[in-house]
Formats: sequence, C-alpha cells, structure tokens
Amino acid sequence: MSTTVHRSSARLALAASLSRVLPPALVLAALVFLAGLEAGLGLLGAGVLLAAIIGVPGLLYKLAKRPFQRRGYPDRLRIQLLAGFTFAGAVACFLLPLGFPVPLTVAALFVGNAGLVFFRRWLNVSAHVSVITFGALWIMAIFGGAWAWLLILSPLMMFSRVSLREHTWPEAFSGAALGTATFCCFLIAMTWS
Repeated sequence: MSTTVHRSSARLALAASLSRVLPPALVLAALVFLAGLEAGLGLLGAGVLLAAIIGVPGLLYKLAKRPFQRRGYPDRLRIQLLAGFTFAGAVACFLLPLGFPVPLTVAALFVGNAGLVFFRRWLNVSAHVSVITFGALWIMAIFGGAWAWLLILSPLMMFSRVSLREHTWPEAFSGAALGTATFCCFLIAMTWS
C-alpha cells in the first residue's frame, strides 16, 4: 500500500512539473520569439515582438482575473478579450509587414484562441495540450523533422492535465485536436503565401 501511494504521488509530482514547466503562455512566447528570429528581426526585434504579441495581452489577461471574479464575470470573457488582443496583433503583423513566419504564426495563435473561446462553450478544452501540440508541429514545420521528438510532449501533457484533474481525457484529446487543427490552418496559409 505504501509503495502504491509513493508511486502515485511521484506520478502526480511529475505531472504537475510538466504543466508548470510548459504553461501555454511560455510555449507561445517561445514560438513568437523563434518566429521573430526566423524572420530576421534579431534578438531585440524578436523581444519587442514577444512583448507586443504575448507580454501585454498575457499580462492584461492575468491582471483581469481578480476584478472579473469580483464582478462575477465568466472566465470565458477573459479568454474572449485575449482572443481580441491576439487578433489585433495578427492584423498588425500583416500590416507592418513582418517577414515569414511571423504573421502566419500570430494568425494561427488567434485561430487557436478563437477555437478555445468557441469550443469551451461545451467542453473545457485543454489550452495546455492545444498549445503544446501546435508548438511541436510548428517547430517541425519551421526547423525540420529532426524536431519530431517534440511530439511526445502532447501525450505527456494530456497525462499531466488529466492526472492533476484539471481536465478529463475527452477535454485533453480535444485540446490535441484543436492544436492539430490550428496547425493545419497554419500549413494551409503557409502554402498559399
């Protein structure tokens, strides 16, 4: 019995670590920064892009949590606001115009956020799983198949979110499906540009 409890708590600790080490905001930040570097913006330009696309909207999203809770606003309203900020960022990336893959990457982030807004009406789709799935696929598309090993992160994140009881298996699988669909939108847009 003691061994079983120890294994179970070790498994939960590992699951919690993965969710903490790879939160959606950090993964998205890495993707935007890498997109900026790939577009030739340099470290400073990629940093400014990161602050504008992820930093400011993410900070507003986090800062709005308590005021929204105090006023009784649903959490999905914060997600809708985040999607709106992401849309504005995507439009700005196309208007500036920034080099490939920045505009398409930021547009894909908007598609993913919009998908969360839409599908969370019926199911608590896992943003952690969606983002890590999209991220692994995006890195493979931009930097090559040598990065295919990152795909293991998607099922590991599913296990993490379900083990922590943040999501059910259908919610975790829905997150993977949303991340894959978002990546497919990115690929389609990439072939058209």
